[in-house]
Amino acid sequence: MNTAELEDLAGTGVVVLPPLVANADAIHWDDEADVVVIGLGGAGAAAALQAHECGADVLVLERFSGGGTTAMSGGVFYAGGTRFQRDAGVNDTAQDMYDYLKQERKDAVSEQTLWRFCEQSPETVDWLVKHGVPFEGSFYRGKTNYPPDGKYLYYSGNENTPAFAKNAKPAPRGHRTIGKGLTGHIYFKALKRAIEGSPIRVRTHSRAMRLIVDASATVIGVETLEITALAHQKEHQAVYAKLDPRMPFIAAKAERAIQNALALEKKVGVVKRIRAFNGVILSTGGFNYNSGMLDKQMPFLARHKNAFMRLGTVACSGAGIQLGVSVGGDTRKLERVCLGRLISPPDALVRGILINQAGARFINEDAYSALLGDVISQQPNGHAWIILDRHLHRMLLRQLIPSKEGNFQTNQLPALLNRLFGGTKKDATLAGLAKKIGVDPTALESTAAELQRTLSQGLPDPLGKNADYCRPLGEGPYWALNTSLSNRFAFFIFFTLGGLRIDEDHGTVVRHDGSVIKGLYAAGRAAVGIASDGYISGISLADCVFSGRRAGRAAATVIKRRADLPTAQHELLLK
Repeated sequence: MNTAELEDLAGTGVVVLPPLVANADAIHWDDEADVVVIGLGGAGAAAALQAHECGADVLVLERFSGGGTTAMSGGVFYAGGTRFQRDAGVNDTAQDMYDYLKQERKDAVSEQTLWRFCEQSPETVDWLVKHGVPFEGSFYRGKTNYPPDGKYLYYSGNENTPAFAKNAKPAPRGHRTIGKGLTGHIYFKALKRAIEGSPIRVRTHSRAMRLIVDASATVIGVETLEITALAHQKEHQAVYAKLDPRMPFIAAKAERAIQNALALEKKVGVVKRIRAFNGVILSTGGFNYNSGMLDKQMPFLARHKNAFMRLGTVACSGAGIQLGVSVGGDTRKLERVCLGRLISPPDALVRGILINQAGARFINEDAYSALLGDVISQQPNGHAWIILDRHLHRMLLRQLIPSKEGNFQTNQLPALLNRLFGGTKKDATLAGLAKKIGVDPTALESTAAELQRTLSQGLPDPLGKNADYCRPLGEGPYWALNTSLSNRFAFFIFFTLGGLRIDEDHGTVVRHDGSVIKGLYAAGRAAVGIASDGYISGISLADCVFSGRRAGRAAATVIKRRADLPTAQHELLLK
């Protein structure tokens, strides 16, 4: 493979092709470990802790100071059959969880892997608690994308919608980490403290440049560019900290931060080579902030990328995916993303009707945000509007007033900004409104009339909306709230879900022909996993722990080559 082929597969990035060495003795090593983990986010922390628990000497390489997307997240962990559900009076089982997730997952993982994920779920939560992650069972029963402070268990996906509930017993499986506001930083700090209290070593401000492979095509180490001076490390971290990806309208600022970080690394970084006796685990996250990679893998969505809220950090460069590709690794589902459109709360919007450019409804409005965003992206030109009548518009205005729940910034403010600045249209009649948004008037009137006839006959909503939110449009005037992909005030949440293809039993990276790359593993959003065919809140953190522990366990239990080396040769490696 040459550089052009690497870029064609994975986009321009920060990875270079690996050197091929005859054997490990052929080069100088600056450090060594049984297992080397690249990336200290949710997946990397889980991989490192598990590998250590299995007896391995573990070294973590982290480009900045750690945390990644996990620390920026809501700290929601998807799990079933847990003690916290039982505390809330919820009886959930692995079978119920599996039956639900089968409807959400397509072919990202096998049924056997999905079952293991569900079956291991209670033990996984207990493992997190053992490492200090705080959960509890205060149950929020309403529809929300994120529960208010003081509530830590909720329906985080589509479990309660009729289309899913008819095939799987609903249960709240979103376990929010205890704390105020978004609590991903609390979740990650617990895992980081567990690492700091263990013999696991962490080399921060160390960017993985390339993998090192021997003549048998086994990955034996990694070459990094490490910032060693404390003053430069602080400068490097400051570049990272200036960007909060949870804020809107930051695309230009993000690009500057990315270039500044790369320039500083190139200027002051020192090349280091790290020997991995058992294996290297790639856990570097997705590629939300690699514009070239987005352009190659999803050209239609990439046209709107600067309108999206790209969750993650400037370190979401796709580096782990590129490292895997550079040594022959296969990729899957790089076009798959979480594209979340949050319209509830306030639930007045859910009670309206969502139409496309043809004036037709195309999904139940109470669908989970990621499903909603995904289906909007499939509409002609990505155009969609939420139609409200006079009563619903008044309800919306009332619900936009800050409440005691304290979630104004995450819930009401985005809806308010879209109402004011997103291109909202108003007219006395549906026909007049349709003309203002470029929709055929007859089609919109027909859609509204058909829904009214259906509901007046006592029939369920044909698209499966929960009866609690079903109502026909009433009297005008009418409003159309723009929820199209191109509207930056629609605040679509965006992050990538695809990655390296892996052996699902061990997490080993796989080539195009199905053979495994010895010594190389991947986890989290650098790999194809449970979340890769669609996202629901908490499923990515859960998959990071599931896949991270799997890779850590597999890498740690490989026969340690270090133990087989003669003492003199072992000492030579560190000279």
